[in-house]
Amino acid sequence: MPQLAFLEEDRLFDGECIRFKGFDGEMDVTCGVTLYALQHCDPDLPKHGLVSSEAFLAAFDKLLTEIHQAARTKHARGLYEAEGPVKIMVHRQDLSP
Repeated sequence: MPQLAFLEEDRLFDGECIRFKGFDGEMDVTCGVTLYALQHCDPDLPKHGLVSSEAFLAAFDKLLTEIHQAARTKHARGLYEAEGPVKIMVHRQDLSP
């Protein structure tokens, strides 16, 4: 199985996660990172209360390397979501603290 690559930096805040696209040479892979993971891995992001989509996107950009690596690891191990539009979801436990 080819390694997951991220050629575009398209990211979409959907209210539950930030979605981004990966490619493995054969297919597009819709990935996401939970807002909970971002809140608990970026010390600058508030843990409670209303947080703007711009703040979540800034946290995503800050943690981009770790998020991409976690998605690659899950892809290589075949750890896909059972259902829904996101095939690989990066959770808090997938990222280093």
